[in-house]
Amino acid sequence: MNVMSQVDFDGALSRVGMQVRGGNLTEVPWSSVADGEPVGNVAWAGQDMGIFVVDWSGPKIVELETLARKDVIVCSAVLDQDGAWTDFAVGNNRFDAKGADMTMVFVPQHERFKFVTSVSRGLKAVTVVVDIMSMMKARGLSAATLPKSLLRTIRGRQIAMDTLAPGHFGEIARGVAARRAMFPSLATLYYEGKTFELVSALLSGLSRRDAFRAGDGAFDPGILERVGLVKQIIDRAPHLILDVDALARVAAMNRTKLRSAFKRVYGTTLSGYRTALMLQRADRALKQAGASVKHAARHAGYATTSSFIIAYKRQYGVRPGIVLRD
Repeated sequence: MNVMSQVDFDGALSRVGMQVRGGNLTEVPWSSVADGEPVGNVAWAGQDMGIFVVDWSGPKIVELETLARKDVIVCSAVLDQDGAWTDFAVGNNRFDAKGADMTMVFVPQHERFKFVTSVSRGLKAVTVVVDIMSMMKARGLSAATLPKSLLRTIRGRQIAMDTLAPGHFGEIARGVAARRAMFPSLATLYYEGKTFELVSALLSGLSRRDAFRAGDGAFDPGILERVGLVKQIIDRAPHLILDVDALARVAAMNRTKLRSAFKRVYGTTLSGYRTALMLQRADRALKQAGASVKHAARHAGYATTSSFIIAYKRQYGVRPGIVLRD
């Protein structure tokens, strides 16, 4: 395994504009290329963006303190959400978030950024750090195409933290965490591509939030809370067939409006969200319990193994049999 030293981890963060000042996250072994072996933590950094996958079963408190050498966005999804919370500090401003939140923090140049995450059974998280303006400029993209709220924050160099529904960002993050050891020969292309996907998902989420806040008549003031209740019902029992009529009653809206609202808030359909949850269950069964593909298919609620294999490959990019061989 090609294990990164602490200097390499510092260097990866430095390439995306963050100078390490302290915290125990620098003490874990980091891998830049997996060489086909199971790995815990992976760091990849390009010129203006980087991705950091943490799978650390060590302490219950994980900390990192940095100084921003550029204006950067730090976006993270904690994958082991039970009982997790994170306390953020940017300069003299403090924020906190629960594990179920996807967080986006804008850190202006020369500001200190620190986070302290508490989890019950080790930390599993995927974080993207990006100098969004440099990334857009380098690729010939106009900054005016960014979500308006983000553009105002960046141009005003305002310290900001937002919590968003993980949605598509969370799905991609889970896939990266599950597949991080499977493409050693294509590691650079793989992580670069996934970082672009995550940044795109973040921008889409911000655009959806902007549309909601614009008050365009599509949502009433309680929409997020009511759609959130529907999501919680699916989260508790993803194995149950969706009863859209019952869910619509919970949300106090008709079926069509619920479907539309759920997709705008979470970036996926009701059935797509449930399918993703079921495939996560199957993925855990394959990797952690050593289940057969046939058993994993039943665990995910698929009537046939072939349909499960198709859905699994569509979600994770590989056939489930490869997970067993690894």
